[in-house]
Amino acid sequence: MRKAIRALALLAVVTAFSQMPVCYDARAEQMAIETLSSAQKDFVFEVRKGQSSRLLKGFDARAGQKIRLVGFGALSLDQLRAELKIEAGGALLDIGNGQQLTIAGANADVVSAIQIQLDRSQYSQTFADDFDALSLDLEDGQSKGVWRTNFGYGGVHSRTLPNNGELQVYSDRQFAGTGTKSLNIDPFRLADGKLEIVAEPLKEDLRQFTWGRSYTSGLLTTKASFSQRYGLFEIRAKMPKGKGLWPAFWLLPENRAWPPEIDVLEVLGDNTKKLYVAWHSNVGDKHTGEAKPIDVPDMSEDFHTYSVVWEKDTLLWYFDDVQVASKSTPEDFHLPMYMLINLAVGGNWPGSPDKTTPFPAKYTIDWVRAYARKDAK
Repeated sequence: MRKAIRALALLAVVTAFSQMPVCYDARAEQMAIETLSSAQKDFVFEVRKGQSSRLLKGFDARAGQKIRLVGFGALSLDQLRAELKIEAGGALLDIGNGQQLTIAGANADVVSAIQIQLDRSQYSQTFADDFDALSLDLEDGQSKGVWRTNFGYGGVHSRTLPNNGELQVYSDRQFAGTGTKSLNIDPFRLADGKLEIVAEPLKEDLRQFTWGRSYTSGLLTTKASFSQRYGLFEIRAKMPKGKGLWPAFWLLPENRAWPPEIDVLEVLGDNTKKLYVAWHSNVGDKHTGEAKPIDVPDMSEDFHTYSVVWEKDTLLWYFDDVQVASKSTPEDFHLPMYMLINLAVGGNWPGSPDKTTPFPAKYTIDWVRAYARKDAK
């Protein structure tokens, strides 16, 4: 999604009443006219908050050209659609404070070519882990670190999600399952300043201690160490590829209720060019939710940044700092939430691994960060 951004020369500056193909707000005292060529394939035209209003000519979405809005805070794609006006000659977009963008010859479909860049300027960092070391809380009275390795519900429900039909058990170096001593399975590895969560088949003789689960993998949560109401949550990671693999980064409420749930990312290993962002709500004691599929570059080939902005009124999802989805915040999304990272194997949604699935499978995390608004009370 990231493409090279080149500078455009300003071709002309004219008064707001000259050569305008559509109506616009007279508060914009000057209008910059800029012209593109269809030969400029994959060109990203930047519009920054506070610049003069602009008239863009020759924009061609069919050539892969994009318009990127930079520095506009929690502006959403839904807001853009609502503000877009189509009149004779083109599309008019009011982007706030008298700043307007007019796209000559465009229709309502132009919204699909507009990108909103993540604006971190209004946030302060509240959590960061770069995984130069792994700080675990194994609940043994000694290793009181940041990350716990189970859900905390007790029994099998602490180590897998049976309702999903998952085939893995989440382990750690002290995990004994239903036995009395450690099974000596550690799914967490550090390499080159990155964390690998490793999933692999479980030896037959150990399955009697893992509630019959046939794979082992890892789960990390900040349930006991960090939670926050609203803000920006993000991860930089590389996804595993293979049938039946299901990596995720998500948020759950610290009061143990479910829903609500915010899924920053979910990926099915048999299609690593499809990112799912999702939400689950329980307003009115009725479970509602949606998993939205987003077409992206192959997430198993390189690291990418996955982010969600959770505000009182809006949820915004980003892939490599470009907004890919938005939604009004459900009424039950106003309690602090904690973060979870996991690599599930199998289940009702991804299906089971097959002979093509490579093991050991690795979900590699470069870092995890969280931020709160600077003006939060």
